[in-house]
Amino acid sequence: MHKRIKENRPMPNRDPNNWQWLISMIPYLLLSAATFTVGFVTVLHNGGPWRKALMSATVGTILSLSLYPGFLWLTDYYGLPDEFAFAACVFLSIMGLEWIRAKADGLYEVLLGFLKKWLK
Repeated sequence: MHKRIKENRPMPNRDPNNWQWLISMIPYLLLSAATFTVGFVTVLHNGGPWRKALMSATVGTILSLSLYPGFLWLTDYYGLPDEFAFAACVFLSIMGLEWIRAKADGLYEVLLGFLKKWLK
């Protein structure tokens, strides 16, 4: 019989920190799947082509993932469950990028009008 040789190479699959990191990423993975699916189906349901649906869902997912920590902070600040942050991101995906763009343009016009008035 052969003697067992002890391996000295690192084994990242046995590091418990890797599994903890993967478990901590589950909300972000679920959020990205939900917002992409909802955004894609919403654009297709409204009669848009699949290319527009794919682009809108991708950009909406990126926007939702970037705003999710901010919504989490708001839910912690007001003592609400963390699922409210998830729901807010999915709501933005349902409303679509056109709605978000219109609201951002309106906010820009208000800020620009305020600055013009303030600088006079």
